[in-house]
Order: sequence, then structure tokens, then C-alpha cells
Amino acid sequence: MPQIDDLSPYRGSNPSIDDPLRYFRPMEGRERIEELRARRAAEGAARRRRRAVALTALVAAAGAIVAVVALAGGGGSSGSTSTSAATSATGSPGGDGSAAKFPASWRPYRGPVPILEYHAIQPPTPGSAYPDLFVPQADFEQQMAWLHGHAYEAVTLKQVEDAWAGDGELPPKPVVVSFDDGYRSQYVAGFLVLDRYHWPGVIDLIAGPQGDDLPTADVKKMLAAGWELASHTVNHLDVTTLDASQLATEIAGSKRDLEHRFGVKVVNFCYPAGHYDQAAIAELKRAGYRGATTELPGLADRQNPYTLARLEISGSDGLAGFVQKVQSATQQAPAPASA
Repeated sequence: MPQIDDLSPYRGSNPSIDDPLRYFRPMEGRERIEELRARRAAEGAARRRRRAVALTALVAAAGAIVAVVALAGGGGSSGSTSTSAATSATGSPGGDGSAAKFPASWRPYRGPVPILEYHAIQPPTPGSAYPDLFVPQADFEQQMAWLHGHAYEAVTLKQVEDAWAGDGELPPKPVVVSFDDGYRSQYVAGFLVLDRYHWPGVIDLIAGPQGDDLPTADVKKMLAAGWELASHTVNHLDVTTLDASQLATEIAGSKRDLEHRFGVKVVNFCYPAGHYDQAAIAELKRAGYRGATTELPGLADRQNPYTLARLEISGSDGLAGFVQKVQSATQQAPAPASA
């Protein structure tokens, strides 16, 4: 607070500051004393009135604030309910059971779906024992462009299974594009080509060292873009040749390894070389898999979840062979069931 000697900057604006000793001068005569008392009484009454008015205003303001808070609280509760409803309506397909929001053109669908099978997306490596497993990138680009031009739309196998179960929807012409083993070119070429159309794929990854050609960082980028991760065993062994312990390692063990490594749920399996038997299917069910793909030719259907057919695309197919395989399979398929 400024001292009396420091009041010069404030003079001229407030009488009590202009003359701070005005109430302490000696008074001359009784009239002056009475006059001073009356003035002080009047000023006190005025101050009390002002305080009463201020208090009334403060009480009114406090009441208004309480009312606003109450309304906000009620609105917040209503808004929270609406937000929950909106979240429930737009939850991810097959996530926590909440309804999912799908593109306007998608519909409930329970009919057969083509699953394409690829391996490496590159020219054959010198001396390769299986050169037909290599599809050049130029051919792959033409094949995906043909699908896009004929109104196909790629989805994951899990999305297909959701629709088959009545919990999801699919585009008018769905197709699953799957890649076996785990090759670097599946990211460098396969992922980058599908990304042009904003399509996901399915990577059937070997959990052991044979799948290390596809770097972990690239797999994570693919998963972040909506791809599905499926198991292709730990060591790429023919599951029909394994005892119970080995079978559990290759099927249940690969699932645990991949889920721990990538932090996603693995619900589908791919049989090495397409070989399977009833023991393998029983182990898949015990391990919690939802389905499994083979190399049986044709379209996948919901009646055979653990022996899903695929269309294997070879390096010698080119565009013409690819189109022939897709059209032959889809033309022979029974009429789709929509629900």
C-alpha cells in the first residue's frame, strides 16, 4: 500500500486521498461536530446500502452459477450417453460386440468369397526350386488393377468371417488377398500396390526364423494400415507329420508368439503346403483359431471354416491366367446368400 508521502500520483481523483487528514482536523463549535456526525452517519448508511445491494447481487449470481452447473451436469450426462451410443454404433467390426459402421455400399453377406494366394512379389531368385511362387511386381500391379476395375474390393479374412457369422458386412464383390511365409517383397511391392486402393491384405507369417525376411517394422506398418496377421506355423512344417506335442508348438505356439510380438489377436491359420488332417483341425480349435486356409482350389465358404479354399496365383499366370482363375471360380460359385 502507498504511504501518505507517496500519494502525489493519485491526487485529484479521490477526495480521501487528496486530503487524507480531512477527518482528523480539530472541529470548531458544536454545530461543526454535529454536522460531522450527521455526515458520517449518512456515509455509513450509504455504505451499508451499497453492501446490501452487492450482497444481493452476489447471492443472485451464485444461484445462477448453481443452476448453470446443474444444467451442465445434466447435459453432460445426456451427452455422455449419446457419445456412448455413437461409439457403440461406430465400433470396430468384431471388436467388443458393439455395432460397427460400414461403408454405405456394404451389405450383410454370407456367400462364398475368393481368397487369392501369393508368395513373393518379385522375379524369381536365381536357382530357386519353386520359381512359380514368384509373381513379378508388374504382373501383380496389373492383377490388382483388373480387380479394382471390375469393382472388386479387398477385405481381410476376419471381416469375411464376421459377415459369415452375421456380425459384419462386406462390399458387393469382396476378395481376400493373402501372402504366405513372410517375404520382404510382400511389403515393398505387395503392400505398396494395395495401398493405392486403400485395400488391406492378409499376411500368413511364419513365426520362426524362416519368416524373418519380412522385417518386424514392415509387418507393423502393414498391421497399422488394417492388414490381418495370420499364423503359418513356427517352422513351416507339414502339420500332418507331427505328434501331439509338435502340433501344439506349431499351431498354438505360433499363435502365442505372433500375438506377443505384434500385440494383435491372431484368429486364422494357414497350413504349410496346404496339408491338413483332423488332428490339426482339432488342435486349431483347442488353440482358439477361427479358421484356416488350404491350397484347395476354389472359393472359400462358411460351411468349411478350417479348410478354406484359395486361388493360388503363380508367376506364370500373368494377367490372362489370373483373370481366367478368378472368373472360372466365381462363375461356378453358387448364388450368394445375403443373410
